[in-house]
Amino acid sequence: MPKYVPNKASTISVVVAVLIFIGVAIVYPKFISILIGIALLIAVWSYFEKPKIDSFYENLYLQREGLSICDFSKEFDCKQIDTWVIRAVYEQIQENIPFDKEIPIKGDDNLKDALGFDDDDLDLDLAGQISQRTGRTMEGCEYNPYYGKVNTVRDLVLFFNHQPTENAT
Repeated sequence: MPKYVPNKASTISVVVAVLIFIGVAIVYPKFISILIGIALLIAVWSYFEKPKIDSFYENLYLQREGLSICDFSKEFDCKQIDTWVIRAVYEQIQENIPFDKEIPIKGDDNLKDALGFDDDDLDLDLAGQISQRTGRTMEGCEYNPYYGKVNTVRDLVLFFNHQPTENAT
């Protein structure tokens, strides 16, 4: 199964972004000061929140020590569910958890409460990554029976299993 490969910014878009930033810095120097202040506040907040986040994931890791993707895949009927979808969901969730160890995932894990994802993580990051890896399109997702109902990892697997493949005719 192919790994997720993020799209790279084109050279032109990077140059344009830098020029816009320089232009704003020249015209509105106070705006840049505000941006730097916000960045510093975020850095300080992250510094103090990291131990709480690490503790949360450490406890989850210790509770599930010894479990693997094999245990996760056994929660699904592999005759009904595409195994690539199962694997891609498992691995991409692993990739997106901000912890240095691989936390075993369970199908009944609530994506928000148990794993700490928010709607933006799911919609803007995870969905695109899983779509790319599985070859499943996001087009027509509003017709998917799981659209707007993805709360658990199992729901996410079932959502992608119902999406058509990119090259389907």
